Amino acid sequence: MKLQNKYLLLFVLLFLTSIVPRITYSQLLTIEEISVTHTDTNSFDEDILISALGINESDVYKPQVLGDNIYKLQKFYFDNGFFDVKVDTNVRYDLIEEEVYIKILVTENKHFRIDSLIYTGLDKVAGNTERLMRKIKKIKAKGYYYKSLIMQQTNEIIDLLQNNGYMNAGIKQDSGTVIKKYDDLSDPLLSVTINFTGADSIFTFGKTNIRISNNKYGVESELMKKEIAYKEGDIYSKEIKLLSEANISKIPIVQSARISPYEVNEGKVDFNAEIILNKKTEIGPYATSVVIDNIFYVGGGVQYVNKYLDRSGKIMTLAFDGLINSLDINRIEFSAAITQPHIFNNNSFLTDKLTLGLYNIEESKNYYIGNLTSYLQTFTDFTFYNNASVDLSAELLRFTYDTATGPTTTTLNSLLSMTFVHDNTNDVFSPSKGFFHSITVGSGGLLPKLIINTLKPNVYYSQYIKLFTSNNFYFNVSRKPGNTVFATKFLVGDIIQYGSGDRLIPLPSFYKFFSGGSSSVRGWGARDNGALANTNDGGDFLLEGSLELRKKLFPQAENFTKNISAAVFFDYGNVWAADNDFRLDQIALAVGFGVRYNVFIGPVRVDLGFKLYDPGTTGNKWLFSDLENVFKDRFVVHFGIGEAF
Repeated sequence: MKLQNKYLLLFVLLFLTSIVPRITYSQLLTIEEISVTHTDTNSFDEDILISALGINESDVYKPQVLGDNIYKLQKFYFDNGFFDVKVDTNVRYDLIEEEVYIKILVTENKHFRIDSLIYTGLDKVAGNTERLMRKIKKIKAKGYYYKSLIMQQTNEIIDLLQNNGYMNAGIKQDSGTVIKKYDDLSDPLLSVTINFTGADSIFTFGKTNIRISNNKYGVESELMKKEIAYKEGDIYSKEIKLLSEANISKIPIVQSARISPYEVNEGKVDFNAEIILNKKTEIGPYATSVVIDNIFYVGGGVQYVNKYLDRSGKIMTLAFDGLINSLDINRIEFSAAITQPHIFNNNSFLTDKLTLGLYNIEESKNYYIGNLTSYLQTFTDFTFYNNASVDLSAELLRFTYDTATGPTTTTLNSLLSMTFVHDNTNDVFSPSKGFFHSITVGSGGLLPKLIINTLKPNVYYSQYIKLFTSNNFYFNVSRKPGNTVFATKFLVGDIIQYGSGDRLIPLPSFYKFFSGGSSSVRGWGARDNGALANTNDGGDFLLEGSLELRKKLFPQAENFTKNISAAVFFDYGNVWAADNDFRLDQIALAVGFGVRYNVFIGPVRVDLGFKLYDPGTTGNKWLFSDLENVFKDRFVVHFGIGEAF
């Protein structure tokens, strides 16, 4: 009887243990809390461990994959030298609240150190490559083991070899990295052996055959060959091969390019460059946003592009677009541009653009025809400046004021300028680190003076020197890149007008500097700031700057909220009629905050700016002395696409 009772009790226990999980797991439970407790040492922050675990609070609890998550955490410890780690879990269920509490119990044990780091297969590497390789080998004996450092150093050695002729360099597939633990736990040591292969033969570039798939447009292979960065007989370099692929892929008619070896003969490697083409022509609508003279416009248009106008690779672009800020401020423009790559060398481009347009700014209606000829030269990576451009613009502008007695004036404005640019920022739309710097020097009026003196048309012109520099700095100030960014900018511009004559007039406002707006001093509306009688007339001297802290609000989210970020900012600056009018006490100050939502074209932003210090008012200049009017005439709401700078 007792034996039967035992079997009955065992049967009941098995039955209960089989149905309890079904009762528990049939509900949709949410992870309410994840905590990590250590029984000995604690080498990592809890946030790092939970991130390695691969689950987050508020996730749906999936018990069937919890074991995989624990394995991920163990692997994280293994990769950081804790080979004897023990990880246990305690899961508590709250079926009423439909919540789960997960407690991770970690015993790290000893942190293993490297007793020896051995490289095999590198005996035949010599010369400068061997000397450079010695500099890479920075991991010392008795240092703690970290897989990431081992892999980083290994990859650096492989890259060095592959960029110095050892095309087949790598690590053995079956025994690339061998780790051996010693038995003495009082001094936990291990040996690491990295077995290289393919480091015994140096190769050179041979011939490169250009193979264009479905070449129905008759694209010349010479256009592709101009972008190849190596010559036959050069020492093989993977970096140079990839650069050549990237160069070819930048040609508008090219969709993709892949260079791969197809024949090896006595150390010389012949390659095939497989080219897939884009469509030759494209036409379609587009949407755009732009800031012109501190005014933010949105709009759209239609664009036609011919990516292979002739055998030299010219590109032709025709566009018709409309931009609007308000019913009183808008513009329509047609443009035709032709770009010639490789005008002097592989890194030079020449573009000529013809423009016809009409733009309205309140009561002023302006018609213009312009031409811009631009030469762009990009430089190698070891120079400070990335590129330089020389621009020659000529614009015939007719002012028509919408008043009964308003004047009509026709001017011919021209500017010959040179711009140098340095840009090492890490993102086009939302940079989180790097430095952007540009400087422009230009001379206006030389071409109009020559035309007027020769042809004597009934037009006016201006003579001036224009100087401008823009400087933006970006600093990542969070543990994860891009989560929190501190950004700052500094702008200075100066226009020096000179000369005399019957046809010489002051520079029209369209070519001057303005202050205030969504990308300027944000306590003021577009072109509303200025130490001027009329801020819409613009000034000849500009000084502006900004400090801004940008932060992603929900960086761990997996839904639409991950794209939401916020910013607080401090702006300063003003515009003066001339540089000798500059005064420190006339520098306007603004503070504010805003929100952004990141989309594929960049962040869409809304900023609320307050006039912290208003040098142009006759009343209270400081915000804290005029708090009752903060939301009357001391703030502005700005909309924009893209960061303010």
